[in-house]
Amino acid sequence: MRARNALLAIASLAALLPLHAQSTNKEGPQLYRVEIDFRDGNDAGSMTDRRYSLLVTESRKAVFKVGSKSPAVSGSAQSQTGNTVVSTEITYLDVGVNIDCVVVAVGTSSKVALHGSLDLSTISGEAQVASGVRNPVIRQTKLDLDATLELNKPTVLATIDDPITARKLQVEATVTKAN
Repeated sequence: MRARNALLAIASLAALLPLHAQSTNKEGPQLYRVEIDFRDGNDAGSMTDRRYSLLVTESRKAVFKVGSKSPAVSGSAQSQTGNTVVSTEITYLDVGVNIDCVVVAVGTSSKVALHGSLDLSTISGEAQVASGVRNPVIRQTKLDLDATLELNKPTVLATIDDPITARKLQVEATVTKAN
């Protein structure tokens, strides 16, 4: 009886081995290359391109930041004791190009969902606030997106006409498999 039970246990384990081997031989999560193109200008022929490329693991957030941190006064308080001590709170703003994105495969098709945030900002001057403190004036273009893209096919995500500067910005993304 004991030998029979041992034989049944071995047979059960042997049946599970191929399943275990399949689960441990997986390649792991899919890796994608996301290319974001910013075309800046009024005439398509004269648009200057800025291309940013990053590798994104499926369903994981990727963050790309290039630029600088600019100090800005976000608060101040004077001492309660009547002396002239002023405490100033400084916030540092990310100025430049900031891209956050997540790529998720859509079923077994050749499409992916791209979720993200694109932020282009520059310092365009300074404004004076209370107590003679100068804060930067930030020019910002921000795009929060949820789009379904065909793999390997460039897709225009947005075309933005800035009424203040009369400039045009086009944002295009291309997602390809990297592994």
